[in-house]
Amino acid sequence: MKKKIFENILFNFWWVALFLIISFLGFDKLIKKKNKEIYQYKMNFLALEEEKNKEKGRHDFLNLRIASQNDPDWIELVLMKKLGVVPKGKIKVRFIDKN
Repeated sequence: MKKKIFENILFNFWWVALFLIISFLGFDKLIKKKNKEIYQYKMNFLALEEEKNKEKGRHDFLNLRIASQNDPDWIELVLMKKLGVVPKGKIKVRFIDKN
């Protein structure tokens, strides 16, 4: 008798089991997709954070260069490096490669 009742319930409510299985499979696929998106967002965030830190360092360096432009020693150094200007009393030495 119990076996007959169980078979009757299973036969009448097979669609519930099918619905639950399909729902579980869909939910599992959706969770995997969301986890993949979260991983991609984290990687993008880390890349942006690294770029931000790099640009902040560049910004600080440029601020120091701007601030040092009023320093006469810095101006003299730039003139010596970029233009090859030599202050009075110093000797300019040039090395020429003959090859």
